[in-house]
Amino acid sequence: MARPIEIEIVKHVPLEELNDIVSAYEREMRSFARAKRVYVRACFLRARYRGYTVEEAASIARVSIKTGYNIQKLWNDGGIAALEPKFSGGRPSRLTDGQKKEIRELLSVNPMSTKGIRMWISEEYGIDYSEKQVHVILKGMKMHHAKPYPRDYRRPDDAEEILKKTSEMLWMPPEQTL
Repeated sequence: MARPIEIEIVKHVPLEELNDIVSAYEREMRSFARAKRVYVRACFLRARYRGYTVEEAASIARVSIKTGYNIQKLWNDGGIAALEPKFSGGRPSRLTDGQKKEIRELLSVNPMSTKGIRMWISEEYGIDYSEKQVHVILKGMKMHHAKPYPRDYRRPDDAEEILKKTSEMLWMPPEQTL
């Protein structure tokens, strides 16, 4: 029976410092997904430092064996900096920054509904978005949506003052009613 090949782990930092990293991220991991990943990686490496095999350390850290080998390769190549996950940020937007600026200017002059903006983007730029995605893009541009309320032409200019003057009479206790 052949013995599996064991890759040696490079000890970039002492075990005590690795223990400090584990305990620091253990406190944060409840609130941050990134901290949880660092914590799991550090637990795996701590087990490897203590002499466990990759399979045993992966079992301790509750990751697959392949993930254990990947963590160890990242550690051997990059050290402590490799513990932090590197997220690429996702797919770039189909709208350029200039196009987004045009949309912002258009909406500052002429407010439109999400459906109207979607149709305008489709006609102007040839990009088809769903209404939900248009909403997400506008929220990312710090734009807010609001329901338009009609203004009553009969409303006096000083309606707030009139309300303040007359509202004192309306907020009386029930026993003092007229």
